[in-house]
Amino acid sequence: MRLTDPRNGKQLTIDMDLAQRWAKEFSDHSQKECDHESQELRHGTNKGGHPVTRMQCLDCGLRVGNALKAPPNADELPDFDDAMHDAYLATRKAAREKIDLKYVEVQLRRWKAKEKGDSYYIQAHNAYLASPEWRDRRQRVMERANGLCEGCRLSPAKEVHHLSYEHWGHEFLFELVALCGDCHDRIHAKGDHEALVAGCSGCLHASRGQYCRLYDVPMDTALEADELCTLDRDGFEPAN
Repeated sequence: MRLTDPRNGKQLTIDMDLAQRWAKEFSDHSQKECDHESQELRHGTNKGGHPVTRMQCLDCGLRVGNALKAPPNADELPDFDDAMHDAYLATRKAAREKIDLKYVEVQLRRWKAKEKGDSYYIQAHNAYLASPEWRDRRQRVMERANGLCEGCRLSPAKEVHHLSYEHWGHEFLFELVALCGDCHDRIHAKGDHEALVAGCSGCLHASRGQYCRLYDVPMDTALEADELCTLDRDGFEPAN
């Protein structure tokens, strides 16, 4: 299936699973068309410039039904407000383009992820670890530990470890621990990977194999900063 990118008019083919999700969302959008419950008798001219009296929907501005016989007080009727219908159509078009853009961007991100693998997260995380913000946060964790490993309380603390990446870049201090080299090696035996993807477990798109079906990449790749789901989990949808 091909979608048009509303930003530039270019068409691209989207994956089958995205096409199915787009179709459902577009169907839901189409079912929200105005049902013209609120109408008012108005008068004005038709496309030929001749006087006409018709009902006009007060919600979308569409002229509803056939022309009616003008009542004796036709001159007192309100004029057609065709700008109302133009505004309604513009709003509907914008909503449709928003749906199209959503799936165009997901497809483009999938392609980009396949080109560059998991380098986005790695690069962003390394840049963060070199930032003044991380150095300040790390120092506060070390001060809290009073120089001792918070894993064994025996050896000097050498490194700061993430217990959670949920607030990556804006961590609470309780999400960070000061560790000695041995304790850090022990906790990494389980792996940062598990901590990173743990928050995806309740997502509609999470597979049992730690794969993101929405972006068609491994979960940790989908969480890459600024590119896919991001560490803010922008693509998260509850499974229930």
